[in-house]
Amino acid sequence: MRHVIFLDNKISQSDLESWRGEDERFWKEYIGMRPTYEIVQMDYSDYPTFVDSDGDIRPRPQYLKSLNDQAVAKFGEFGFDFLIVAIHEDNWKSDPPGPGGIWGTNYSYLYGKQCLEYCRWDKDNLANVFGTLYHERHHSLDAILKQELAVYVEPLFNLKPLEYDYAITHGNKDPWKYIRHKENTDSLKKIAPYLREAFSKRELRHNTKLNKMQKVIDLLTQVVYLLRAKIHQKNGVSKG
Repeated sequence: MRHVIFLDNKISQSDLESWRGEDERFWKEYIGMRPTYEIVQMDYSDYPTFVDSDGDIRPRPQYLKSLNDQAVAKFGEFGFDFLIVAIHEDNWKSDPPGPGGIWGTNYSYLYGKQCLEYCRWDKDNLANVFGTLYHERHHSLDAILKQELAVYVEPLFNLKPLEYDYAITHGNKDPWKYIRHKENTDSLKKIAPYLREAFSKRELRHNTKLNKMQKVIDLLTQVVYLLRAKIHQKNGVSKG
């Protein structure tokens, strides 16, 4: 379970470490995996937005695609599972004063072979931070199992097709509750074996590609060495 976090410069290292420690313990307890995190500092003092059909302010798709492309260029196509776009609430544009607004959005496999989570970072309440980041990643989990393993989770929970987000993440069916902090951990335990397999499969894809690339580099290095040897050959020394 590998994360790249594009972290707002306004988020303190102490808050990041507090969240990360809690996040590690959470996933280790409920799915039996220890997450990894690659941190990239970002400036979100301004970013392009639009108003969607529900009246919510959202980042432009082209902008999110550019962020995902940056992560892929740096870490590889299968070098991470989640890209978390973590924006400090002072820079967050999607929760304006007044009614409405959002604290996060999940984009599973929309901008590449990864899941992107657009998340507000509450400056005063790390419980809100934890809940938001967990909520958006929870949205991704069924998509990951369907894509990587062809495992459909709805039958595991006696749900109708495509009902996972509505019923569990948003808590619209008993016994589930809307995820605000650490709700619905039973859903994680239920699919934990599949999640471990899916994340391991993605990591294996990454490592296999790296190994292939290393073999190509090794072959090219040998070719360059042999070409240089050909150029610099000496067969004795001329008496002249």
